[in-house]
Amino acid sequence: MFLRVRVDESGKTLAALAAEVKVSKSQVSAYLAGKIPPQRFVAALIGATVPPALRERRLEEASRLLRDAVHPPRDAGRAAPPQPAPGVVDVAAAQAQQIEVYDRLTRSLEQQGELRQAADNSTKLIMVLLGVIYRLRERVSGLTEERDRLRKGAGDAEVKAADERLSRVMDQTARAQEELARAEEKKRQAESLSAQLQQRIDELTDELDRRRGPGAFPWEDLPAPAGTAGGSHAGARGMPQDPVGDEIDAVLARVSAVNDTDGDTISRIGSQLGVDPADAVPDNPSTSEDPADHRTLEQLRDAAEKASERDDAAAAAAAYGALARASIRLLGPTYPDTFARRYDHAYWTGETKDAAAARDLYAGILRDETTALGPDHEETLGTRHILAGWTGQAGDPAGARDLCADLIPDSERVRGADDPETLAARHEHAYWVGEAGDPATARDLYADLVSDRERVLGPVHLDTLSTRGNHAHCAGTAGNPETARDLYADLISDHARALGSDHPHTLTMYGNHAHWTGEAAEPAAARAIYADLVLAREHAQGPDHPDTLLARHEHARWTGEAGDVGTARDLCAALVPDRDRVLGTGDAGALNTRNNHARWTGEAGDPDTARDLYADLVPDREHAQGPDHPDALFARHEHARWTGVAGDPAAARDLYAGLVADRARTQGPDHPSTLLARHEHADWTGEAADPATARDLLAALVPDRVRVLGADDPDTQLTREVFALWTGEAGDPAAARDLCADLITDASRVLGRAHPGTLNARREFARWTGEAGNPAGARDLYGNLTTEHERLLGADDPGTLTSRAGSARWTGRAGDPAQARDLCGTLLPDLTRTLEPDDHTTLDVRHDQAHFTGEAGHPEEARALFALLVPELEHLLGPDHTRTLWSRHKLARWTGRAGQPAAAHALYRDLISDCIRVLGPEHPHTLTSVRERHYWAGKAGL
Repeated sequence: MFLRVRVDESGKTLAALAAEVKVSKSQVSAYLAGKIPPQRFVAALIGATVPPALRERRLEEASRLLRDAVHPPRDAGRAAPPQPAPGVVDVAAAQAQQIEVYDRLTRSLEQQGELRQAADNSTKLIMVLLGVIYRLRERVSGLTEERDRLRKGAGDAEVKAADERLSRVMDQTARAQEELARAEEKKRQAESLSAQLQQRIDELTDELDRRRGPGAFPWEDLPAPAGTAGGSHAGARGMPQDPVGDEIDAVLARVSAVNDTDGDTISRIGSQLGVDPADAVPDNPSTSEDPADHRTLEQLRDAAEKASERDDAAAAAAAYGALARASIRLLGPTYPDTFARRYDHAYWTGETKDAAAARDLYAGILRDETTALGPDHEETLGTRHILAGWTGQAGDPAGARDLCADLIPDSERVRGADDPETLAARHEHAYWVGEAGDPATARDLYADLVSDRERVLGPVHLDTLSTRGNHAHCAGTAGNPETARDLYADLISDHARALGSDHPHTLTMYGNHAHWTGEAAEPAAARAIYADLVLAREHAQGPDHPDTLLARHEHARWTGEAGDVGTARDLCAALVPDRDRVLGTGDAGALNTRNNHARWTGEAGDPDTARDLYADLVPDREHAQGPDHPDALFARHEHARWTGVAGDPAAARDLYAGLVADRARTQGPDHPSTLLARHEHADWTGEAADPATARDLLAALVPDRVRVLGADDPDTQLTREVFALWTGEAGDPAAARDLCADLITDASRVLGRAHPGTLNARREFARWTGEAGNPAGARDLYGNLTTEHERLLGADDPGTLTSRAGSARWTGRAGDPAQARDLCGTLLPDLTRTLEPDDHTTLDVRHDQAHFTGEAGHPEEARALFALLVPELEHLLGPDHTRTLWSRHKLARWTGRAGQPAAAHALYRDLISDCIRVLGPEHPHTLTSVRERHYWAGKAGL
């Protein structure tokens, strides 16, 4: 115990003592723990731990204690010393124990005071060093620019001096970062050891209270141990060439001295406690934001910078988040370095695609910047700009628009109207105005901004080119594709001049120009531009670059839009595996190409394959994007459509019924896509032989489309037209005629009397005029339409050919079947030449030719023509299609009229079972076939 007290008084560590007394640290520890030491060890230890003035006395005491330990006194033969009174012995023992506990408590309190002082010193050093590092980084940037400027025109001596100053600053930065790491580690160690000492102090205080008797002890009035103070002072340097660097050197020297002193203090107290400070871990409860992260600020910064260099957004966001929280905890939320780390955290959070979280982080920064820096500070204004952007990215374009609108006047007032940042805020405002659903206003804002950016920055400055590009885009989306096309044409040459013809931005202008060329009703020109763009992208970016694949996708699209659907299908078929390989099967672009492949496959005359391709696409869309994603719902729409076109209208009807419910649930009952699904559901209900239900569904849809889209919208007009169709098919041709008459009036007003939409309404009006009992009137209406259509759109226009077919039909129904037959015979070669073999007009004309051939007195010819037509209909439309069933009815009828009643009876027998299965027993077609069967049974004597 005597030797341990001397060691504690000296404040030396076991390692230091071992070196001085020439004994290993483990031996020193063993002797201090109670093992009897040799005399030379005792003398060496006293010499190392006791001041010279007390050394002789302490050595004498130690030698006596050592002799007593080596030669303990023998009890036998010795006179027993006089025994004190029992009460005196008890009080003396209690006082000795209390004094010993108090000594231990005093030492612990002194140690805790020193540790707290060390922790406070470290906190101050951290703040000073972060400021120094911030200043050094600014100096590195400035000196680098100065050196680079001098290299262009100054002498070698000046360049050398600049290099030396820069090298010195780099060394100072490294030293500052090293001292920062030391200060952070010392703070952690001091706080940890202080926490452990607090537990010991609590225990000793409790023990002292237990041992203490009534009254006070004299040592309670002893003064608290005096603290120590120290520091270092850098000497003067005469006339320094780099006074700022000299000042930083002096600061770093003082910092290093304080770090050294605190390090010695922590090491000494840790040795006295028997704890290695490097192993001390501070308490960090599970509720802490970083329960297992005990890294220093420099370690956190290093991890964050490495993650950002790897472009690992998630890791960088996590690391900068930890760094920002640590900086807030140590320095406060408004310290300059804290703001920088919070900016980094928000930036990388945005890079992880978590726009809402990035928005909230920037909102917090803005709140603190407004308080600390003021609302007009440059950093505050910049954060407002960034916050607006992330607000829009988080799904609130209207909010982003309003934030930008508020920022612009403040930026103009503080920075000036022509400041680049003010112009950038105007650019951002226009963008979010467009994204909020007002492309016309966005177009006008961009137009004004283009003029100002050209005046301030020049016409080919990158910011000016960006605004011009957005202006062109909004011109197109606002309904003027021709203007967008022309604006992008001008941008191509300016981008090539500024960036080069192979630059990605220049190639993007080519793509935009091609897109709006197609939207301006020039699909063939768009196809040609995209064909050239594919080659240019392959040359500049490689065949597997995503932009090259996108150009191939658009080339295929506009090839189809230009009328070459077979080539479009083949281009998509070749592109699908390349996009799957490069982008992945779940990528939205790869799925879009599969969609177009299915579409052009159907348009090329293969609805069954189109249906199957969409059937495969639907679950893949749902898996990759979710079942409620608009693209997944669109794939379901197209699957239902091609299911119907492939000959299964009942299945199409049912698929659309399910789609209507999901569209209404996810997009709302008034969404245009929901209304379109309702339209298709009604139409396919009619095609599935339920015209009355189709009529009723459309009667409910028309007012909704008028309310949501407007009475003059093309989709509203289409629903009114189909409503008229199924009204007539449900048995009310007069009402259908009147509906078409109203439609013609509105279409003529909105579109013009010669517009294809108006001409189509006029054809339907002619048809239902005939069906309502006026075949001659229908014939004349179709005759006039044919002449007008041919004059406006040409002899081979599908509308012209359809009008000719109507004219032939109603000529026959008006009482001239021979003339009708001849008109059909003249029309068929033109239909076969211009339309697909399965086009409905072609099939109708073949049906009418056969029918009117019979009506003109040639039943055998009619039977032969229907015998050729029925198997083709079964192949093209399916055996259960209503057109197929009706043509089988005509085949049976003309078979009987050709003198074969038994054969007619047999044909009707087979037809009736199919009509009952497909149409139902009460359908008019079924009932007509039943009557005809009875008639021919009688004729055949059956």
